[in-house]
Amino acid sequence: QNLVPRRKRIPRGVWIIVGLTAFFMIAAFGMTGYIIYHAMVEGRHTAHVEPAETETRTKASPSSSVVSSNSPAASVQGAPTVGAESPQGTAALTKATPNATSSAVPAAMEEDATRKAVLTRIDLMRNLSNKDKDELYAQVERARGFKKVALVQFQTGRSAPALSQVDDLIAKIQAPDTQKLLSDPTVVVIFVGYADTQGNEATNLEISRARAETVQRLVSARLKLANLMHSVGMGGQELFDKTNREKNRVVEVWAVQP
Repeated sequence: QNLVPRRKRIPRGVWIIVGLTAFFMIAAFGMTGYIIYHAMVEGRHTAHVEPAETETRTKASPSSSVVSSNSPAASVQGAPTVGAESPQGTAALTKATPNATSSAVPAAMEEDATRKAVLTRIDLMRNLSNKDKDELYAQVERARGFKKVALVQFQTGRSAPALSQVDDLIAKIQAPDTQKLLSDPTVVVIFVGYADTQGNEATNLEISRARAETVQRLVSARLKLANLMHSVGMGGQELFDKTNREKNRVVEVWAVQP
């Protein structure tokens, strides 16, 4: 007897089942790999495409939220940030609201110029001592204001002005702004007479004084002013024109607020 056991043969159907199982496993692994690979490729493509699409959408619509231009929200969004410069707005504001300071500066400069003009006339007074001039300087500095009302012209050697000059002077005194100033009873009206430099100094001083006093009398006769009035003769001067003597034969009328 043969004692070695005979190996059993595996049925053919088993091998078929094993083969099919292996085939399906390989197919499954292949499908899984394909899916993973496809997902990776799709992810890369999306990463490259999305920024471009986002940029395109951004260019097409600058604001993520569309607001009507007539709505209050649109006005708020379009308004400049507080604290930021807006040149056009600033220019419009400047034109719409004039600066009060800018209008006050010329007035202050004009007042200073008038005050200096008064001080210059005090310097030209030859018949005043230095002490008297110092007192006048102090009064000028303390004065609230000065207004030159008129300038009256004279003929050579005459101490009375022409009638047209008197009428013009009365009209200027009766002007609303001058009347408003003279309504203050503390305002003093001063008549300052001048002569040209021809002739001797004593004669010119007398002519200038006579001219100032004449104008004062004419004003007093034509107008009933409650203000105190003074006349001053300056003698022969070249204050108004050094080449044309005619322009120095005048009387100035000043209103002074002490």
